[in-house]
Amino acid sequence: FYEARMERISDIPTSIEAPAGQHIRIALSDGTTVELNSKSRITYPALFAGAERRVRLEGEAMFDVYHDASRPFIVETYACDVEVRGTRFNVIAEEDMQEFSTALFEGSVAVSNKVNDERILMEPNTIVHLKNGHLRLSNLENQDNYLWTDGIISFSGDDFGQIIDKLRKYFDVEIEIQRKELPAIKYKRLKIRTSEGIDHILRILQRSSDFTYEYNELENKIIIR
Repeated sequence: FYEARMERISDIPTSIEAPAGQHIRIALSDGTTVELNSKSRITYPALFAGAERRVRLEGEAMFDVYHDASRPFIVETYACDVEVRGTRFNVIAEEDMQEFSTALFEGSVAVSNKVNDERILMEPNTIVHLKNGHLRLSNLENQDNYLWTDGIISFSGDDFGQIIDKLRKYFDVEIEIQRKELPAIKYKRLKIRTSEGIDHILRILQRSSDFTYEYNELENKIIIR
């Protein structure tokens, strides 16, 4: 009776989405912790009762997986599955942008492509991208893009369009660009706390780039010229 009840409970899925402009921390029933980035969603069972621990991710999350060699931890995404046995890693799975990547910081993970039979076993300080339907493994040279768990936004090596995409994501703001060409960015490496606010970030970017902007706080809209 007890086992049947536990199975029924474990079948009940929980789905949590991080509010726009915020990230939240979730503790799973097995001791795994998940940092969920802005507008990202994770779905997981109330209890992990089976032979594996499986969750589904839409968006971006940082995982610190509790070690259990007998029950692999699997992150399911639209493109690939990431299988773990105890580690710290970041997964980006943005289906609308056709973007998937896994960055590994500690431990070992295996990334499996759902389209074909590709499977890559990762080592620490490496990153896997999905490009043109195939998995590509490379060294993780810079970890600045994963400081969002500490409330820090990084623009290292980003062009102006990529910066705008990040601002939309982290601040849940509408940004309209009213110019034919995007301005050039001279910063090679730039890290700013999101708590400083979007006005502060845009003023810093203006020091190295030729653009002006208007910010309507009531409409939560920015116009860049």
